[in-house]
Amino acid sequence: MFNLEDQKYIKLLDLNAQIYTESEFKCKHIHLDSSSDEKVFMVAFRTIPEDSTGVAHILEHTALCGSKKYPVRDPFFMMIRRSLNTFMNAFTSSDWTAYPFATLNDKDFNNLLSVYLDSSFFPNLDELDFCQEGHRLEYSDGSDIDNELEIKGVVYNEMKGAMSSVSSQLWHGLSKHLYSSSTYKHNSGGNPEDIIDLTHGYLVDFHKKHYHPSNATFFTFGDIDPSEIQEYIKKNVLESFEPSNQSIKVENEKRITSPKTVTEFYNPMPNDEENHHVVLSWLLGESHDPIELLESYLVSNILLDNSASPLRKALENTELGRSLSPLTGLETDHKELVFAAGLEGVESGKQMEVEELILDCLKDIVKNGISEELIASSLHQLEIRQREITGSGMPYGLQIMLSCLPACVHNDDPLRVLDLDSSFSVIKNNLKSNKYIENLIKKKIIENTHRVNYSLVPDPNFNNKNEEKIKNKVLQKSKNLSQEDKQQIIDLASNLKERQEAIDNPEILPKVTKEDIPSSRTYANPSIVKNKNINNYYYETGTNGITYHSMIFPCNNLSDEEFKVASLFGSTLTEIGIGKMNYEEVQKIQSAITGGISSNFVLLPNAKENKHNLGLKISSKCLEKNEEQMQKLMLQTLSEAKFENKDRIKDMLNFISSGNERSIIQNGHMLAMSNAGAQVNNIAATNDMAAGINFITNTSNLSKNIDKQDNLSDYLDLFASIKSKIATTPIRTFTASSLNQSQTGIGYKFKDSVEPFDSQNYFDIQDRSIGWITGAQVCYCAEAFPTVDSFHDDAPILSVLGAVLRNGYLHSAIREKGGAYGSGATQDSHNKVFKFFSYRDPRCSETFNDFAKSREWALKNITAEHLEEGVLGVISSIDKPLSPYGEAMNDFSNTLDNKDKDKRLHFRSRVKDCTVNELVNVAGKYLFNESKKSLIAGESYIDEIKKLNFEIKNI
Repeated sequence: MFNLEDQKYIKLLDLNAQIYTESEFKCKHIHLDSSSDEKVFMVAFRTIPEDSTGVAHILEHTALCGSKKYPVRDPFFMMIRRSLNTFMNAFTSSDWTAYPFATLNDKDFNNLLSVYLDSSFFPNLDELDFCQEGHRLEYSDGSDIDNELEIKGVVYNEMKGAMSSVSSQLWHGLSKHLYSSSTYKHNSGGNPEDIIDLTHGYLVDFHKKHYHPSNATFFTFGDIDPSEIQEYIKKNVLESFEPSNQSIKVENEKRITSPKTVTEFYNPMPNDEENHHVVLSWLLGESHDPIELLESYLVSNILLDNSASPLRKALENTELGRSLSPLTGLETDHKELVFAAGLEGVESGKQMEVEELILDCLKDIVKNGISEELIASSLHQLEIRQREITGSGMPYGLQIMLSCLPACVHNDDPLRVLDLDSSFSVIKNNLKSNKYIENLIKKKIIENTHRVNYSLVPDPNFNNKNEEKIKNKVLQKSKNLSQEDKQQIIDLASNLKERQEAIDNPEILPKVTKEDIPSSRTYANPSIVKNKNINNYYYETGTNGITYHSMIFPCNNLSDEEFKVASLFGSTLTEIGIGKMNYEEVQKIQSAITGGISSNFVLLPNAKENKHNLGLKISSKCLEKNEEQMQKLMLQTLSEAKFENKDRIKDMLNFISSGNERSIIQNGHMLAMSNAGAQVNNIAATNDMAAGINFITNTSNLSKNIDKQDNLSDYLDLFASIKSKIATTPIRTFTASSLNQSQTGIGYKFKDSVEPFDSQNYFDIQDRSIGWITGAQVCYCAEAFPTVDSFHDDAPILSVLGAVLRNGYLHSAIREKGGAYGSGATQDSHNKVFKFFSYRDPRCSETFNDFAKSREWALKNITAEHLEEGVLGVISSIDKPLSPYGEAMNDFSNTLDNKDKDKRLHFRSRVKDCTVNELVNVAGKYLFNESKKSLIAGESYIDEIKKLNFEIKNI
């Protein structure tokens, strides 16, 4: 029986948080009672790895491959297709594993609840699924024992891709030394070299130990009766178990009494072989203690929030490195917090100089004191973060669950974490004490001996050496194989192939149907204030005391050379001096009155001329009391911008370039798709030049050569020319606020009238398919076909076709059989292309073959069931609720794209009413024309890429 243990109304979140504890199993149910239409569920388990075999991660995958009640091969992905979910996923963290879902539909909620609980508590954990999802040995041709043995497996390839990221290598390398005695020294996702040591038996035992009701926490959010959920859990889970007294917990790290200095190696990007990384890190207090957490956030904000913050300023201005380390800041994911600061682009032998720079800066800060102004602005940033209901792509209820999950995992009170207002009051009171922040810096950082100076040194052969290690490991295994062992490997491959090709009965699983889809949906509704030819869109909505504001300024046509650096202009504009203020003064005032200011160029369709207009969008957010000051600062940011500080401009270029390069591993599939589209039409080519792989490579080359000849002067001249082409009065504005429009401080009377948009010339289509070489150990493949924009009646049908191809063919061929972490197909109406892609893929040419086979499959094999699954998926994405600000911005963005509500509803109804014949017709009409391809891959794929007749380029 679940008993109500505690409850509290959390005003800031507008919900009643209730904590129930089951009397026998002692498991908790956290119910977040809210009037939200979206219902969210999550079950989470403490999972404490004792090695880096990725057991918790591979278990998360394998648990979703069939269960007692639902003995089908792939219930998770099948339910994605049979559901109107607004979110379905599973997460493996360093010390917990969670299974969350969300939906707006009551029937769907009950269906997903049944599948999720049965999958997590009663999974089949079939050895074949373990081999598919985790790892297995196969002969290269499948059945000839004289061929080489290869390692295959979805998680194995996923982690080869993940560990190609320098940020991941930095974090996991540092963790081994910062957490040398606890579970965090292990890579919970799995190191590829260690994954191949995991056995099926160990995985089964790990599940038995960790996936027990006594080690679980249940969460619900929304307008849900908690007693109904509890009764369901009792009947369908608890009655099959006996309570357990086994204690599963993370012990605090044993503190070291003298700092460590460690040097290790990584594989750099091509042409970046001198890029050393140096990070200084400290272990702080417990992340689930809200006072400790807020104190640490405040200290980190004061030291690092912006370029005027003292430690960030020292790191940005030093000649010791090119830009800040990606680990710089506060890490809150583990039981004990980590504060880190460092540099990348450091010269060899400068590791201790970086340490000296950081420590000297911290000592100076404590000695000289911190201004009241800096403390106030950092508190202001914390208050905005505390209030903001983000639209991060994750349901709001799930964001709240995840925020209090650490407290549940580490046996603390989640209500203390949720009620941050009370903790905030404690911090504000503590600030009345003399030198409170200085003493925190001294205690938490300067005098803290649990410190690691961690350096990553580039080694261009690092990946090759790792591959060689794994090959040798496999070779050793192969030498010890008997004839019976070899036959078992062949039989396993055959049995797995047979299992993958078997057709499950999907009707074992519950489902919703097209009849469960609401006939329509609502959209945010603005009031429009017109002033001359300026349209101002005002959305009164529940933003929790934060006002969001954007202005779009028309820009005359940019030359090709100007356009190539336009994104750099946008990123730099808000980071430099304005008027009589230098950039540090600007950063201070931004921090004091806003939650940050950003700017970027946008291409907006001009339906009359069948072209695109260019505009600069400047966006910010603030507490309601600061609206007027925020808007004034935003206007000044453009009209009075000063591109005079050459060192600052160069620092920003290096910072942007470093961030771009780090993003490649995570976003490789998006970049490959963008580049494939760049070969199809001019608008896609232009967008790739603005934000795709061409932009990244151009920026990287500019950064590396900025000190040569007149490159910096030429760069500044381009910026000056771009600025001269941008109007200083906006042509469109957006506001989302809790205030009524009559109460707002946002003004609409601008000094000057504004000229209408000018059309932007497009870039020429890229004339070659390119294989982009990076430090990855996997591939990202993409193929693109010319199609139509969203106003064409075929666009919604193509959107459904993308879902059908993914569900009906690509998932099985490329993920299950091919071992890639992900694959799919999608209609990109914005760029008028249809795209195929793979993600963290061990294969290359075979994947392009599978793309082609999926198109042939579509002509003859699409069924009514495939159609319904595709329609449900597209409607789910269309109807997915966002935060109040997110809904408002989504409506504004659609308006800018000339998609009024009637057009959006027409698109939705075309999706809902789509037929099998229409799918077959659009497949034949668009997907058998000439296509264009692109891929991003590691150096080991170069020979294969050449056979595809791609041009080879280093990123």
